[in-house]
Amino acid sequence: MRRVSASLRGFFARDPFILFLAVSGVIFALYWAVTARRETIDVPLSVQKSLSDDYEMMAGKKPDTEARAKLIHDYVADELLFREAVERGMHMTDKTTKQRLIDRVRFMIAGAPAEPSEDQLMGYYAAHRDLYRAEPRLSVDHVFFEQRPANAPALLAQLNAGGTVKGDDFWMGHDLPDYGVSMLRGMFGQPFLDTLNKTPTGQWIGPLQSTRGWHFARVRDRGPAAMLAYPAVRDQVKQDFLAEQSGALVEKEVQKLEDGYRVRVEQ
Repeated sequence: MRRVSASLRGFFARDPFILFLAVSGVIFALYWAVTARRETIDVPLSVQKSLSDDYEMMAGKKPDTEARAKLIHDYVADELLFREAVERGMHMTDKTTKQRLIDRVRFMIAGAPAEPSEDQLMGYYAAHRDLYRAEPRLSVDHVFFEQRPANAPALLAQLNAGGTVKGDDFWMGHDLPDYGVSMLRGMFGQPFLDTLNKTPTGQWIGPLQSTRGWHFARVRDRGPAAMLAYPAVRDQVKQDFLAEQSGALVEKEVQKLEDGYRVRVEQ
């Protein structure tokens, strides 16, 4: 071993350039090993201008040197945290983040759809009439109690005789005119709505339990489901039309992407 080491020293002594190349190679290898894995975070002038513009809009003045340095520091910090989040796979597990990325890609694929013509919108309206049909509506009077009243039969008889009953305050009032059935369902629950639908118009019933308490209720009037006129729903028709157009473009791209994956649905 000593003779080999002595031979190497003699070799490098005779040709110092070889020694220089060897040392340079080792230094380069170490540098590459340390830096090759380091990603670059660029802060271009366009980003700096955007940061300064946002600061000026919020503060009412341009950032000074210290504020500008803080803006850049915060930008780099956010970028580092974002990359760490991606490294940890949080973009795959955080539902909100995942949905935002999905929405962005959808927009990148579909872009901004062309403005539809009036004929296209009316054609869509005619082909999807069930989407623009007003639901049945009820006009309801009710007397609300937080707790089931002890003298319920007497109160019900009093109401049906044309009298009045004082109950507890209700956040939406005691007169509910022309409410859609879905709104009544959301306010009181499906069993409450089912009972109202079976009750003759003008008759007080109760006490009925809802998701909020107890009620004496009367259906004052009923409105059937009806087709909504095109002018009244044109804006909604336009949104639905554009959504369908965008959805078709996205679906076509999804079908292409599926070719690169194996989808396994656990049973």
